[in-house]
Amino acid sequence: MRAVDRSQAGQALVLAVALLAAAAAGLVQLFNGGQLLREKVRLTRALDAAAYSGALAQARSLNFLAYANRALVAHQVGMAHAITLASWARFGDTQARRLASSNPPASLIGGLFGAAHGRAYRSAAGAAGAGSAADWGDGALARAFAEHDRVVHDVLVRAQAAVQQSLADTRMRTMRAVLAAHYDDGATHLDASLLADTLPGFLVRHGGAARNRLRGMVEEANAHYGFLSPRDHDRRSLLPTEWRCPWLRHELRRRGATSLMGLDAWRSVDTLSFHALRSNRWIGCYYREYPMGWGSARSDASLADDDLPHVDEPPEDFSDQDFWRWVSGHTDWNLLDGAANPLANSFALSQGVLWQGRGLPSFAGLAGKQAGEPILRFAARATRDAAAMRTTDAAGPRGGAGRLASGAGLGAGGLAAVSAASTYYRRPVGRADGGSERPSLFMPYWQAGLSPVAAAEREQAWRRQGATR
Repeated sequence: MRAVDRSQAGQALVLAVALLAAAAAGLVQLFNGGQLLREKVRLTRALDAAAYSGALAQARSLNFLAYANRALVAHQVGMAHAITLASWARFGDTQARRLASSNPPASLIGGLFGAAHGRAYRSAAGAAGAGSAADWGDGALARAFAEHDRVVHDVLVRAQAAVQQSLADTRMRTMRAVLAAHYDDGATHLDASLLADTLPGFLVRHGGAARNRLRGMVEEANAHYGFLSPRDHDRRSLLPTEWRCPWLRHELRRRGATSLMGLDAWRSVDTLSFHALRSNRWIGCYYREYPMGWGSARSDASLADDDLPHVDEPPEDFSDQDFWRWVSGHTDWNLLDGAANPLANSFALSQGVLWQGRGLPSFAGLAGKQAGEPILRFAARATRDAAAMRTTDAAGPRGGAGRLASGAGLGAGGLAAVSAASTYYRRPVGRADGGSERPSLFMPYWQAGLSPVAAAEREQAWRRQGATR
């Protein structure tokens, strides 16, 4: 019996050793799996941070373009103010000279149209010299206009173009910098080719006739300034003066406007004329115009002024000819039913201020096909070398199952992860009118966020990894 017992001694030890070996192998696998899961989570979080930062770089770039577009509008408004001030300075100077020559006299204006108009005419004496070349030709206003034009074309337009051209590179540099901040061993890599990207074709530069949209923005901005509004005012005398047309009266006509002519020139014109009602047996009743003040400024010598009735070389006076005869022989003006100041226009345009300007610039915008889509989205893939991961296997982790195989999975290239992010347009608060607002590069409402990864993007990442499902 004892011999039998001795022959079976040690069998339990073998079994125990085998169990211990299996347990140790299991612990090693568990450790390796835990380390692999840790690396996977770390890589995914790092790539999420990188993708979000890339989308944030896009948002900042789009918001810069929006601010720059608004700055373009603001500078154009400044140019409109400068050119209007030049026109007003010239207008005040010529009105002071007409007052000094009593052509017409202030007493006549006050008697026909009221004391307030007479006082206003007399006050023009204080504007004498305001339209001299030192003040409006080469002076502060001209320099201000030129500086606005320089900033628009040489600073803002170039900055916009640089941002648009470098946006893709800026995004990629940002994502790589964030990954490098998470990993400093050089073993983590971001694919140079994105899995998906809507940036190509998303942005365009609007030039040529497409600048009409910018013109609309400028005109809308100008409407907020009464100084740039039409300066039209009519006053009629109280008593009739001509028996042939007792229903008509003497008229005082103030005309003025600041406008963007086409897309390449600013113009401001200001005139004031006394239209004296007269009559004769040849043409009946008509208005004899006496210009009381005029001024104009523009930024293009080739500008056509066909919208204003005028002649290029008006006579200085009509002492040797009748006004109505000259009008009949040299113009097509209507001397009875007209509403403009054609003679004052002629003086204003022939003696106007001329500055240099390059007109409305090109500007950044959304491509037409993307105008209704507020998403600028991309998907990226990053890998980490297998040898850089902390496991007990000298060759590095070789694979996994279940959650370890999520994303791009494992293969010869090591561990991989996929992330997607987007830049979208959203107002921080709703519109006051309750309406919706389409995405625009005139409002800096671009924001960034992570996006779900599409199945097709995961499939493409698996193919890059050299793995199959």
